[in-house]
Amino acid sequence: MIEIKDLSVSYGNNCVLKSLTSSFNTSEIHGIVGLNGSGKTTLFNTIAKVIIPDFGQILFKGNNIKRSDVEFLETENYFYSNITGNEYLKIFSASNKDFSLNAFQELFKLPLDEIVETYSNGMKKKLALLAVLKQDKPVYIFDEPFNGLDLETNKVLEIVIKKLKEKGKAIFISSHILEPLLDICDDIHLLSGGKIPVSYDKEHYSELKSELFDDLVKSTNVLLQNSV
Repeated sequence: MIEIKDLSVSYGNNCVLKSLTSSFNTSEIHGIVGLNGSGKTTLFNTIAKVIIPDFGQILFKGNNIKRSDVEFLETENYFYSNITGNEYLKIFSASNKDFSLNAFQELFKLPLDEIVETYSNGMKKKLALLAVLKQDKPVYIFDEPFNGLDLETNKVLEIVIKKLKEKGKAIFISSHILEPLLDICDDIHLLSGGKIPVSYDKEHYSELKSELFDDLVKSTNVLLQNSV
């Protein structure tokens, strides 16, 4: 169990997370959704100990969560200049004994002997994903992992995430595209107003879509009534 208790995070006078309290089962895939600026990345950074909260705590199995508990695929990943793909991967020790670079190369076909600066955005995302999957951690966070990936790799990523769940990992994932979350998540949690006011299981995903988009659909139809 991962428990978040009274979590508050601010940037200056802007309070992004406001006494957020929620709990998440391990061995499940948890989607985190919300409109732009709702605080999804801030929440992930706080779980991963990249950000220190103003107040509150995050517990993993009853103890304060540690950076070593979490593996985090960020939306934008940093790469050293003049480093090849192979050199980048060697930075990360292979604590995941099941990880097979050869198997993933069959799928991704990355030019690992070339400088990462020559990679496309999608290739960089694949390389960062490989580094994450080399690690054996109890908690995995994927922040907008589908951005920049082709259709085939998106499907591979969905399969990988499901396999992590089968190994008992707790998984958090966000996406601006709702459909992949509907396919793979056990629960989807709405982040709004700095809190998680409601969570949805698979039987109630239709209610989530209404909560997110009904007001937007109505206002858009009014604005575009005589414009299209």
